[in-house]
Amino acid sequence: MLYATLGGGMFLIGLALWLGANSFQIALVSAIPALVTGFGFLSGYLVRRAGARKRLLIWTAGIGRSVFIVLVPFLLLRVKVSLVLFFATVTLSSLIMTIAGTVWTSWISDLVPEERRGRFFGLRNAIHGILGVTTAYLAGRGMDWLKAAGHEPVGYGLAFGLAVLFGLVSTLVLFRQPEPRLEPRPALNLRETLLGPLKDPQFSKLMLFLAVWFVTGTLASPFYIVHMMKNLHFSFAAIGIYSIIGGVAGMVFQLFWGRAIDRFGARPVTILNFALVGIMPLLWLFATPSFRLPIWGDALLNGVVWTGASLGLWSLLLELADNPARKESYFAIYSAVTGLCAFAASMLSGVVAQAMHGFHVTIAGHPFINYHVMFLVAGLSRFVTLPLLVRVHERDSKSVGHTMRALGTMALWQLNAGKDFVLGALGLRDKDQP
Repeated sequence: MLYATLGGGMFLIGLALWLGANSFQIALVSAIPALVTGFGFLSGYLVRRAGARKRLLIWTAGIGRSVFIVLVPFLLLRVKVSLVLFFATVTLSSLIMTIAGTVWTSWISDLVPEERRGRFFGLRNAIHGILGVTTAYLAGRGMDWLKAAGHEPVGYGLAFGLAVLFGLVSTLVLFRQPEPRLEPRPALNLRETLLGPLKDPQFSKLMLFLAVWFVTGTLASPFYIVHMMKNLHFSFAAIGIYSIIGGVAGMVFQLFWGRAIDRFGARPVTILNFALVGIMPLLWLFATPSFRLPIWGDALLNGVVWTGASLGLWSLLLELADNPARKESYFAIYSAVTGLCAFAASMLSGVVAQAMHGFHVTIAGHPFINYHVMFLVAGLSRFVTLPLLVRVHERDSKSVGHTMRALGTMALWQLNAGKDFVLGALGLRDKDQP
């Protein structure tokens, strides 16, 4: 998580802006990792060749996380590298990490018992959230200080240098992670490897939903941080605070949603949260440099509902992909579908943003620019695609209605318990009350 925070997000976007990238090229930064997800299919072939996942993952993760070292000397010396070298570095790292990610998913799905996956990944993601928001804020404060002192490229050099260091440490830690015995697998031809999982009707329904959702619902994804930096005038530290709000809420709700998934199933939790994530892009329509409340609201929702949507989707995927013979193929198809569709959305958004570069209208005294158009389309699209998710079914999961009622009861009980605790601490609760 330390590697991902320092080697991506606001630091990667900030570096691209410092190198002079335009709106289309900024979109390309997000599009490249999505485009290379198709190489995840190589993981199944490589696992069969290697006969194990641990050694393959250590090599691919170690190399993929080290690639950014190429940029560090130039940045520390304040030398602007070409955008060609920058994009080549991003592409190579993303390609190798795609293979590593698919192998890791297959490995971890065998390690974690099915009945405890929700709680395990909820706790794991909560720990990631603590580290991520703390690192983002502290590194953001340092970056603001260096930028104010005229040392912005040095700040990027330090961020990416530390990212590589933490990436290598995290790779070495994988040596201590146990590897379940890999059962012998039947040889699969190319057609079966690429298309076999799509014969599963529930998995194919999920892929259809994700394809449509990522093409439309992620249309504005490359420009949230850009909009914060360029138009809302957020500092790196303020972006760090945005991450903290979402991270703190996420720490609580990762555990909450994890328990809910183990109790009710992944499907109802996923549907409930995807029904709410459509609100998030629409909040950005109302934010101004002097009115940042919608952004803080988006940060809170990011921690509350986006964590539930991500965790639910991940758990649903693990449930549907429970086929040892072609486990990597399931995960590779998932990565390819989401990645290629996110790539298409990023490219489309880059073209639209660049074409509408001078777009500016004022409605009720509020200015609207090219980014607002994409926020609006992304938000509305998320609601329109929801019926496709409802068509996906999961074995032994509860209904959405039952889950909503049960979660409502749980929430009321928690609120009442919290009220009694506060009143008792203040000495305001009736001592004779049971």
